[in-house]
Amino acid sequence: MVPMDPSISSSSSPLRLPGTPTSPGASPRPTLVAAGRQPAAAPSTTRLRAISPSQSPPTPASPVEPFGFDALKGTFSVDVAAADARSLDVPLAAPFTIASSRLVAVSNVAVRVELRTGAVGWGEAPVLPSVTAEDQPAALDAAGRACAALVGAPAAPLGAVLQDLASVLPGHAFASARAGVEMALIDAVANSIGIPLWRLFGGASDSLTTDITIPIVTPNEAAQLAAKYHGQGFQTLKLKVGKNLNSDIEVLKAIRLVHPDCSFILDANEGYTAKQAIEVLDRLNEMGVTPVLFEQPVHRDDWDGLRDVTSVAMEKYKVAVAADESCRSLLDAQKIIDGNLAHVINIKLAKLGVLGALEIIDAARKANIALMIGGMVETRIAMGFAGHLAAGLGCFSFIDLDTPLLLSEDPVYGGYEAAFGPLYKFTNARGHGGFLHLDNEASK
Repeated sequence: MVPMDPSISSSSSPLRLPGTPTSPGASPRPTLVAAGRQPAAAPSTTRLRAISPSQSPPTPASPVEPFGFDALKGTFSVDVAAADARSLDVPLAAPFTIASSRLVAVSNVAVRVELRTGAVGWGEAPVLPSVTAEDQPAALDAAGRACAALVGAPAAPLGAVLQDLASVLPGHAFASARAGVEMALIDAVANSIGIPLWRLFGGASDSLTTDITIPIVTPNEAAQLAAKYHGQGFQTLKLKVGKNLNSDIEVLKAIRLVHPDCSFILDANEGYTAKQAIEVLDRLNEMGVTPVLFEQPVHRDDWDGLRDVTSVAMEKYKVAVAADESCRSLLDAQKIIDGNLAHVINIKLAKLGVLGALEIIDAARKANIALMIGGMVETRIAMGFAGHLAAGLGCFSFIDLDTPLLLSEDPVYGGYEAAFGPLYKFTNARGHGGFLHLDNEASK
């Protein structure tokens, strides 16, 4: 572990964007913090837990000392020698259509951070404009400014650097860029002390099992994908719905014929009204189909509709409902928890940042709300980081980390082990173990 300079206090504030005013006698800690960073309120009502598709629900993680992440934030001194952000473009194997958008390629941002110890960390800012506030140019600009600030800052404790990063790139507006830089910093620190991220985040497990997504396609195409995924060992299929209710039902029927024993997750990506969402459940019940989860059935701001679907889904059909696009901050999470608006909260680093995600995870666990880990369309850099976090914490009932399997090529070297199946194995390689070659130069 890198010793911390005794002259550096935990309140030091190394990050400041060029042009940020300073004044003599001003407090070294910025007053601007990330949106939604509010204390978690104690739950006042009994919470409904989701039914996990796994046979054995994950066991809550116990801290692993002396490498616990919280402890490391106060003891590890971060001194950044170099940092940069670049475009990360990878074509998809096939178009990926959901209710709110259509993609043919990943257009994300890669972040590389090198400490003065020589340790290197990699992060990725995944962007999906229908969900994240940033598109690729905006995320690239924001991550680039943050990288410049990191290089120009004095050494400081990891926790202070991460807090200041949240002030430089605050709230949901910069969540994806912030997540990419946070990932790279934390990966570099884990590389420096020589431990894998799954151990850093608690060490609950070194593996996880993911679902796989079928986008909005024709019934015949959906059946072909379902048969393929069945042969690869996937037992839980996440089906994108929400553009046309009748077409969605036909797709479900086609999948059921070729993979009758699979578990279903429905993800409407805000596409239904509350009435339509309940009708889908009614019609599936007539077919003898009960999804294990119904994700984001209504528009992100339709809180009354979300509450109605959540209530009917569980009371009538014992189906859990997840909030995804509706949860973009700790304030949103507290609204969902306090109002009993969903049974599950979907954690995505790109919409919350790493520290923001950890805050919501903590609030949800205290309130006995189930958790899902997901992502945008990402490479194994971002998805590997999320997988390490999920495996290390061991508190997620639903794992949806499949999008690297949908890419036409894999630009990542190293990283977690996966052989085109649902099981991901995390080794004892330092950090998340993955890296990229940029401009044909090895940057390991």
